[in-house]
Order: sequence, then C-alpha cells, then structure tokens
Amino acid sequence: MKIILASHNSSKLTEFRTLVKGYPVSILGLQDIGFEQKTEETGDTFDENALIKAKAVRSVTNDIVMADDSGLCVDALDGAPGIMSARFGGLGIGDDDKNTRLLDLLEKMGDVDRTAAFHCSLAVIFPDGRQELFSGVCRGTIAKEPKGTNGFGYDPVFIPAGERRTLAEMKEGEKHAISHRGKAVRAFLCALFTDCVPEASSQTFECSEPSHSRKEVGGG
Repeated sequence: MKIILASHNSSKLTEFRTLVKGYPVSILGLQDIGFEQKTEETGDTFDENALIKAKAVRSVTNDIVMADDSGLCVDALDGAPGIMSARFGGLGIGDDDKNTRLLDLLEKMGDVDRTAAFHCSLAVIFPDGRQELFSGVCRGTIAKEPKGTNGFGYDPVFIPAGERRTLAEMKEGEKHAISHRGKAVRAFLCALFTDCVPEASSQTFECSEPSHSRKEVGGG
C-alpha cells in the first residue's frame, strides 16, 4: 500500500517510515512525487492544518495521502508554541534556537509549572475521498536544559510523564512507544489492519465537512 506523506521534513519522513515497519505500507515523501509547492497553514487548530496540507497534496494524486500537524503546548505559556511550534521564534529558526527561546521564556517566568504536552493530528484522505483524523498526545514536563541527541524538534527539552530522560535521550523504539506521533500513527494502522491493537489514548474521527475545529484529545 502506497501512502504519500505531505511533508518536506526528512526527519519526519524517516520517523513515519519507522513507525509503519512491519506493515505492508510504503511511505513516500513529497520529494518522491515532485511536489514542491509550499502549503500555507492557515488553520486555527492542529486538525485544520493537517487537513489543509493533506488536501493540497490530494489534488495532485489519487494515492492515500496523510499529513500531520504536531506541536508542543506548554501550560505556563497558555498552550504556546502550539500550532506555531515549527515557526516559534520566526521562519528559518533551527531546532536549537527554538529550544533555547523556549527555555529562556520559562526561566524568565521564575518558578512556574513546566507541564506540557506534545499533540499530533494526523489527517488521512483515501482514494474515494473519505477523510479521517487520528490523534495522539504525549504529556510531560519541560526540562531545565536540553539533553540527548536523538530525535528532532523539541525532543531534547521534553521529559515524558513517568520518565527522567528527555525524548532525545531515549532509544528510537522507546520514544515511538509513547510519542504523540507514534500513538496517532498506530491509530491509523489499526483502522486499516485487524491485527493491530488500538490504544485508549489514540482517537479516530471521520470528517465529511471541509472545516474542522475539534481540539486534540488523548492521554499520555
């Protein structure tokens, strides 16, 4: 089964390919189909942005298209960076700079609650036009300093609930077992294959309307 992942992010493509190992699924990135268009993320929620990206790619292919919109929501920052996670601090800012900016903001706030959660909304459009949303959440806290070299994005500053290590300090399999994206992808796989056991913390929603305002749900 061929699936197009609506992303130019090579790290994300590698992660998705790892998450579907063991299933008869082949994931192609946008570079594999020659899709160079930059899709404007104009939604107000993770769901809306995931659907926007999936629809943009679906317009040029009849294959299954999936797109995720993920982000880190920090309680002390009223949910920021949230849907702006990839652009936190400005366009073109690297992961290290975004992590530094986040830690600096919390440091300036003093002794504050450092709880946070990674959210993932995964939009899938099937060849018959059916649209579904899958979601996953990973709850935890923000570390005082970056640790670890695995993963990408905010992984070095995020400590999952019940852990002392950041996601970037974990082995690949450990991270994927608890991550927001891992939960959302497994929910998608369970919708396709009967030998997959669904998780209570992963959710599936079918949508028939062009706009979708549901916030992410799930547990860590």
